[in-house]
Amino acid sequence: MAKKGLHPLLYRITVVGTKGGTFPLFSAVKHKAQSYFLQQDHDTHVTWTGKVVESAATGQVAKFKRRFDFLSAANAVVGKKK
Repeated sequence: MAKKGLHPLLYRITVVGTKGGTFPLFSAVKHKAQSYFLQQDHDTHVTWTGKVVESAATGQVAKFKRRFDFLSAANAVVGKKK
């Protein structure tokens, strides 16, 4: 016999692609919104399109680079020999 309460509850969410296409998905994580919006999918990913698309620089890596970019420039100047 299967034990009760062993498996997590599944919540139905709608995944929305970059061009607006949707499909239903079940997730064990309860999301605040019923829709999950993708930033990369088969319409925009370089693996399927062969084109490199510049994305908006709003992610955590871009934020880090904006804050600490001066360190890489300072190291380049200090490391030069006269």
